[in-house]
Parts: sequence; structure tokens; C-alpha cells
Amino acid sequence: MEIIALNPKDKKKAAAVVASAFFNYPMFTFYFPDEKRRMKELPWYMEQTLKCALSYGEVYTNPECSGVVFTLPPGHTKLSQWEYMQHGFLFTPLVLGSQDFARSQECEAFVAEMHERLMQNRPHYYLWGLTVDPKVKGTGIGSALLRKVLGIADAAKMPIYLETHDEKNVVYYESKGFKLIKAEKFPNNDMEIWCMVREPVGLIRA
Repeated sequence: MEIIALNPKDKKKAAAVVASAFFNYPMFTFYFPDEKRRMKELPWYMEQTLKCALSYGEVYTNPECSGVVFTLPPGHTKLSQWEYMQHGFLFTPLVLGSQDFARSQECEAFVAEMHERLMQNRPHYYLWGLTVDPKVKGTGIGSALLRKVLGIADAAKMPIYLETHDEKNVVYYESKGFKLIKAEKFPNNDMEIWCMVREPVGLIRA
């Protein structure tokens, strides 16, 4: 299966795929609790995310743009507020509304703090997102996209870190060589987080 770098001109199409795949994902149902608003605003939100990933990391897809994976590289696995704002997130408070924006920022801060605490400044890749159009899920696109970024991490002899807010994803990533290193509930809501790491092939830490 051919995997290619996302052409920035196709980011809106890719964002629509990501939004469709993540429509019922716990974090985004929390950020956008109203389903009609989520349908309207989530594609915009994911387009800004892909802008950031294209600027600071790597985004891959297939020729049909029916799956998308995006990562951040060692040394830049955490983006600053200024970097987010430069790539479209300046308007997020207007899109989400003040109350939902405040809740989202609290969650983002918790996720970032846990990421930093668990990896302890160890150089690594960050698997920011892996999605497949629900209409073609189960056809191997996700595995092909994941192989691409795992190959890059292995070539650099670097681990790759991810978090998920859906427990069903844990078994999938374990089958791809990831190890669960932390599971925790968010302090002020009912969401949960599962943090995982995959060591590069040939370098297994005790």
C-alpha cells in the first residue's frame, strides 16, 4: 500500500477524514458536547491541528486520502501556545465558546503534563494522531500508515509515544508493539487516558 506525505493543498480533505474518524472520540465529544456543533466545527479544529503537524512534524496519507497519521519529532513533541496560535488556533475560544474552551485547555494541560512527566525529557517521536475514514476501516490503511512512522522511529533508534482516550485502542496498539505505561482518570471530569510507548526495534529497555 502506497503511503505518501500529505500535500498541504489537501489538508482540508485530510481534516475531514480525521474529523469523521474522531467524531465520537471521548476528547472531542467533551470539547464539543453538542453534536451539531461538533459536526460543523470539528473539521475546522482538525485542519488547524494538521497545519501545526505540517509545520513542525510529519503528516502521511495514502493516494486516496482515506487515512491520515501525524507525528511530532524528537525535540519538538510539545508545541507552545504561540505556535498553536500562529497556525489557526487563535480563534479557538470563539469556535468553542468560552466555557468549552476553558475545559479544553484544562484537559490539554493535563495531557501535556503527563506526557512530559512520563517521558522525562527522553528524546522520542510523538504519535499525535492515527485515523482512517470509517467507511474503509479494517482494510489495512491504518496499519500501513503506522508502519511508516514506526519505520522512521526505528531508523532513528527512537521510541514513539502516544496517548489515547479510548480504551479499545489499547489492544490495537499493543499488537503493534506498544506497551501501556500509565492509565489514569482526568482530575475534574470522567475522561480517562492511556499512555503507551513503543521502543525501537533492537532497543528494548528494562
